[in-house]
Amino acid sequence: MKYLGILLFLLTLLDAKTYDKLTFHGEGIDFLVGDFSSSTLYKVIGKPYPPFYTPWRDDPTFEESDIPVYKKLLTEYAQSLGYYRAEITIMAKEDFIDVNIQKNAPIKVASIKIGPAKELKKGILFKEGDTFNTATFTSTKKGLERYLQEEGYPNYDFDAKAYVDLDAYKVDLDFHVDKNSSYKLGKTSIAGRGDVDEVIIREQIAYKPGDKYDIRKLEKSYDNLYELGVYDYILVEPQLDSNVSPLPVRIDLKMGDTKFLKGSIGYNTDEGARGAISWTDKNFFGNLKVFDIGIKATQIGYEAYNIFYNPRIMVPVLGKITFENDINYRKYRYDTFDENTIQNRVTFGKRAFGLEHYFGMLTEYSKIDAKVKDAENESGNYFLNSLFYRLLIDKRDSMIDAKNGYYAALYLEKSMKAIGSDLDYFKSIAELRYIKSYGDRWTLGAKTRIGMINADVPIFKRFFTGGSTTNRGYEYRDLGLKDSASVPLGGVSLVDVMLEARYRVWQKLWLVTFYDSSMLSLSPHKFDDDFYGSYGFGIRYQTPIGPFRLDFGFPQDRDGFVFHVSIGQAF
Repeated sequence: MKYLGILLFLLTLLDAKTYDKLTFHGEGIDFLVGDFSSSTLYKVIGKPYPPFYTPWRDDPTFEESDIPVYKKLLTEYAQSLGYYRAEITIMAKEDFIDVNIQKNAPIKVASIKIGPAKELKKGILFKEGDTFNTATFTSTKKGLERYLQEEGYPNYDFDAKAYVDLDAYKVDLDFHVDKNSSYKLGKTSIAGRGDVDEVIIREQIAYKPGDKYDIRKLEKSYDNLYELGVYDYILVEPQLDSNVSPLPVRIDLKMGDTKFLKGSIGYNTDEGARGAISWTDKNFFGNLKVFDIGIKATQIGYEAYNIFYNPRIMVPVLGKITFENDINYRKYRYDTFDENTIQNRVTFGKRAFGLEHYFGMLTEYSKIDAKVKDAENESGNYFLNSLFYRLLIDKRDSMIDAKNGYYAALYLEKSMKAIGSDLDYFKSIAELRYIKSYGDRWTLGAKTRIGMINADVPIFKRFFTGGSTTNRGYEYRDLGLKDSASVPLGGVSLVDVMLEARYRVWQKLWLVTFYDSSMLSLSPHKFDDDFYGSYGFGIRYQTPIGPFRLDFGFPQDRDGFVFHVSIGQAF
């Protein structure tokens, strides 16, 4: 009989049918998005449809023999959201599998008990009468434990239980929280730093001996060490077993490979196809000095460069400053002019008063072939020496996919004949970005750029706007006045304003709407010329290298539209 049962089971599997379609319906199904949307439920049963950017991947198929597995997974998922009385019926039809879900009434929280640290009750994410779900219960536990570790209580006692009574159809929550003694952080020992001076490592530590124990400061110290980019292994560990206050802290490091060859390829609508190759040493002769050499190429030209960066030079009075020397040669073909330029930029940096300050000298020699009709005098050879200053504050939570924060920058550049320059001008540009998220669905952003040059400089030194990161209703550098051959003239006074709203429709996909407006004038200090507005929509899809961005912009002063493709947010 045993072998007969096995044989019948195998015959059943052989006779099982494969379906190309499985549908969800019923009182419990959400429209497009939600915990019970079709896209979410396909993932629950392990059969997600491939994303649109992988057309080579096949759609899932569904086995009749897997119906019991589907039902088990869906039942457990419904219960995790509090729907313990959910009715799930799955039937194999002629050419598809039909899944009917009736959620029915959710189970509710009947009582909440906490002790002895009753003051932590405000951290419980449930109220009596709320629908119980395991995700919120887990978040509550993590939140309470996190609070204790942030407030100086790393050796707490914690236990949390959810008593589910299916007969009475209720849940009773019991949280036992005992804070125990508070602790402070003590001295830090460091091992394995390699050829990086200890003082540099200690500058990354975000706490001081005697500070209250705070897990955030330990994590910040870890992040600072990680951002140095040279360590494969990092451990920042308070010695809790010592059971003394202040707690000694141990930092263990292991240096990884700091020399690497890197290549990349990509595409955006501003520059077309692009590629790059570089060789970098991130610990050039020790102490985190960087040597970087490479070449970048796009459809509009190429650039070869060499960068040397020293992150720590001690100077009397000023203290620690950074030093960077950037040499590059570039050859680009714009719609307005062709450029051959060799440039050397020397930059000193200093962080003070919570701001980043950069100052130095820019030397460049350019050969310009202007394409503006009847303005050949703008072509020629130019030798420029300029002093510059840049002020920067960046409080965004990400450089390529910010959800919250702000960014402010000011750049000043003065070229003058007194230091051997062919041109005499003063250039300034200020930029402000602000990004704010509301819940996990909405993100709003604004970006403003204001530029001014105090003289009518040759075309290669003017401002241009239009493109994927400026006014998206226009092609790259194509907004503003043009000559009789429709060649853009640029400007010496500039205003760019960008407004954007993003809505997450599911985990990795965002829908976007935006409005951009720009003013570009050929007269210095003139900011009352006509503004060119555009509006549009787009999508953002999260990829491992950043959000894929597709925008469609519609200019208000003409028919038609422009689309932009790139990686990373517009701001």
